[in-house]
Amino acid sequence: MTPADRALILDQLATTAGTFTLGPVDLHIDPGSVLVVLGPSGAGKTLLLDTIAGFRAPTTGRVLLTGRDITALPPERRRIGLVFQHAALFPHLSVRDNIRFGPHAQGHTRTERADDLLAQFGLEMLADRRPRSLSGGERQRVALARALAANPDLLLLDEPLSALDQPAREELRSLLSDLLAALRIPAVHVTHDRDEALTLADNIAVIVDGHLRQTAPAHHIAAHPADPDVARLLGWIHLADGRLDHNTIRLGDLHLPAASGLPASKTVSVFYRPEAVELTLNRTPAATPAAVTRTIQRLVPTTPLSRVQISGEPPVTALILHRDLARLGLRPGQQITVGLPADSLSTFPTLTPSDTSARSATVNTVSDMSATQNPHDHRP
Repeated sequence: MTPADRALILDQLATTAGTFTLGPVDLHIDPGSVLVVLGPSGAGKTLLLDTIAGFRAPTTGRVLLTGRDITALPPERRRIGLVFQHAALFPHLSVRDNIRFGPHAQGHTRTERADDLLAQFGLEMLADRRPRSLSGGERQRVALARALAANPDLLLLDEPLSALDQPAREELRSLLSDLLAALRIPAVHVTHDRDEALTLADNIAVIVDGHLRQTAPAHHIAAHPADPDVARLLGWIHLADGRLDHNTIRLGDLHLPAASGLPASKTVSVFYRPEAVELTLNRTPAATPAAVTRTIQRLVPTTPLSRVQISGEPPVTALILHRDLARLGLRPGQQITVGLPADSLSTFPTLTPSDTSARSATVNTVSDMSATQNPHDHRP
């Protein structure tokens, strides 16, 4: 079987839940590749996983895995590993027996793989404990090990880190990143956290209101969002709406270069990345042509970056390193030069209600993700 034959393929997949409709969705996830499905609450992310896993029947389309059409198969015959938001461990079984459950259910008596996973996930000292005595992060480690012990053809993860506190989330995110990079099967990870998406993903698929808005490699989608909803989910901030004036967008005292191809007759929505805003002291020449002198309104010492709120119309927020905050000696009421580099801006035609309806029917996908395929992929 070639690597392409072990891919997960969603072919015009659509499903409904009450009055909500998801899809149709076309996706191709190669073995060794991690697709992160990103979207707000209620977008249809979990519904998509339920349909892939077989918990919900699609209204149209197919699910293909390892060259098989599994659309009509029950969940237990799909060879899919599942990890949920809450670990869903068997409370009456020990950690060791939870991890061994999958192989035993498949009729295997050998436990070497399950025992290896105990060590891989740092669970050896917890092997005889019951789930109720574990922390949230420890339970999710057990859930991940249990999902992999059955040697699945696909791993599905439904927001497995969202219920954890910040330190546990960051620790498990790092472990999960290493784990997914080493897998030789396709993986689909659902989240509404953009940092998690960018940390884990080879490719990102953005779903909003049941529609697939954009699919692309993580680095591309972060820099080139397809529409305002995708931009917001990837951390871009809406600056203001304006009109083109001789290839320039005028927003208050800001004169920004316009991207090519924008219709001059329509208003446009401008988004920017706050971490790309350039701040220089007034005595320092601005490095960016689109720069203005503004006044600092407020400093918010968030982590890992400080938030600098700058007054004016439209207002601007910059995210900078704490050491740069101290180096520049920034303080409220101080005048500062604010620059918005061209590559920190994304501009979209402002949507009318009719435009929004038309966009809802559009599916923007990239079906060929071969660039992210693991070249060493093979089944052991």
